[in-house]
Amino acid sequence: MILTRTPLRLPLGGGSTDLPAYYEQFGGFIFAVSINLYMYLGVNQPPGDDLIRVKYRESEEVERLEDLRHNLARGALARTGISKKIEITSMSDVSDGTGLGSSAAYLVGLLSALHAIKGENISRRQLAEEAFEIATRDLGLPDGKQDFYPAAFGNFCVLEIAPNGSVVMSPAHISQLTQEQFEERTLLFYTGIRRSSVDLLHGQQTDIRAANTRAIELKHQTKTIGRQILKIFEAGKLDNFGELMHEHWNLKKQMAPNMSANAFDEVYSAALNAGAIGGKIIGAGGGGFFLVYCKDGKQSAVRQVFANHKMREIPYRVDAGGTQVLVNHSRDFNTI
Repeated sequence: MILTRTPLRLPLGGGSTDLPAYYEQFGGFIFAVSINLYMYLGVNQPPGDDLIRVKYRESEEVERLEDLRHNLARGALARTGISKKIEITSMSDVSDGTGLGSSAAYLVGLLSALHAIKGENISRRQLAEEAFEIATRDLGLPDGKQDFYPAAFGNFCVLEIAPNGSVVMSPAHISQLTQEQFEERTLLFYTGIRRSSVDLLHGQQTDIRAANTRAIELKHQTKTIGRQILKIFEAGKLDNFGELMHEHWNLKKQMAPNMSANAFDEVYSAALNAGAIGGKIIGAGGGGFFLVYCKDGKQSAVRQVFANHKMREIPYRVDAGGTQVLVNHSRDFNTI
């Protein structure tokens, strides 16, 4: 029996320049951080039959891999050559469709478990790239690179994405004091709205491939802001992060008509008046989570704004470990 734990992530800079339609022409840049909200995957090989069982919001039991409806599990099993006698169970600290990279965490965690159950030792980079290939090549999803690397590696991640898709990943040089300030003053709130990112991301990639000048320029500006945010973190000047996050959110809302909504604009405006410096809806937009950075001492007032709008705060800290195999217990060994 294998149990893995894989962190979700917060995008901090450069978001959506990791989409293939953009980086294949211009190269991409991502600055993100993994947090202590997790996807848990349990994988077992029941000896009594050859069925495939996958338990999530639903419960499936099939004889043939092609009959499995859960596309991520089906893709991971096909890639690893496992087509019978397997049981997969997942649990998550947050719902899917909320912009924290849960699908990527599911794939990375499941691949880690499946390779472990086969006795294969692969690198974190291989996990990230294999998960990306399953999502984009095997399943045809419009995902970018960014979610898979923080899930695999953990901590603050900097990704330079070349036009050929190769990724240079490096840790950000961020002091412990800056990390603590980030955790104390950057608040995370759940809007209560789940949404699929597929249509939003498809639309953005279509605009870029159609050489939509405005869409491409918005991505260029997003990448520039992302690089500035990284420098600000490394310099420990986080108030400027809030200002740039506000600038990024104004750009992001121009990328798709359903990126925001009147209710989101209303709560964001109230948060700014209460002492937030900047914020944004993370992920593809349209729902999920609000991330806001506050002036020192204004956290309580900002929390009250979101509470008044029935949006729950989700406490978090930075996760430094990335995907982990927590349990690897073989039936072949005796235990007491």
